Amino acid sequence: MWVKESISMRVGIWPVAAVMALGVIAPLCVLAVVSWSAPLDFGGVAWGKFSPDAYIGLLYERDFDGTLVLHSDFVRILIRSVVLAASTTAICLLLALPTALYIAGCSARMKVIFLLLITVPFWTCVVVQMYGWIILLADNGLLNQLLVRAGVIHGLLGMLYTYSATLLGMVYTFLPFMVLPIYAALEDLDWSIVEAALDLGATRTVAFREVVMPSCRAGIGAGIGLVFVPALGTYVVSDLLGGNHTMMLGNLVAFQFSSGHDWPSGAAMAFAILGVVLVGMLARRARLVKKTRIGVAHEFV
Repeated sequence: MWVKESISMRVGIWPVAAVMALGVIAPLCVLAVVSWSAPLDFGGVAWGKFSPDAYIGLLYERDFDGTLVLHSDFVRILIRSVVLAASTTAICLLLALPTALYIAGCSARMKVIFLLLITVPFWTCVVVQMYGWIILLADNGLLNQLLVRAGVIHGLLGMLYTYSATLLGMVYTFLPFMVLPIYAALEDLDWSIVEAALDLGATRTVAFREVVMPSCRAGIGAGIGLVFVPALGTYVVSDLLGGNHTMMLGNLVAFQFSSGHDWPSGAAMAFAILGVVLVGMLARRARLVKKTRIGVAHEFV
């Protein structure tokens, strides 16, 4: 232990500070400057020319006479993105909890097999995975053909380029990020406490609620963060499975930086995504602080 502490003190905080400065702070500063700059006609920005139009354009658009008119396009896409990200997080949590519980109760050999199966999607590119779903969900795809031949449906179902297809692809993509943190938390659980609760007359539901859930709360919190944040800004899944029908914030930002030739608007939208994430994180932190204070107050009563 003393060797580890000695090396840590000798190296200091500089490597972490360098990574944070070059990999996080510097790009955000550049993005902030771009968002407050005037756009050029065919992409890029006029460096040094200040303009707040990108942020104004999130909620307003200029009429032919120059007056600002309220429009709801960005707000509608923002709400859709938040709803899809929240729905994905909720479904992943509902699927991940029993999955992680089952894996945690398996033998060591079966744990390795199940964890290997869960991490299989990481072995291939997301684009390849989404094209696999396109083959399944297309109008003449495998799933439609099987349902028609089985007599379940008489006409082809339009499953591709829908809200449901996008949600399905997002759940498939982000489910491992929810399962693994919860499983890691359950690995530290002392199952003898659960057995003791059952021996003392607690039902399985009570034992799960009072013993298991508090133990995996940290894993659930980590899983929610690992799923909701990337789901909010996802681009590939919504682009390939949703098309223009379910455009999300990630697609809108990419459009502004490419075909839209409006870099400041794209940067402003990226900061809007960051703002939504920060609000969620601060709200969760405030809730945890409140619970901690209530717990400390009860201890002194």
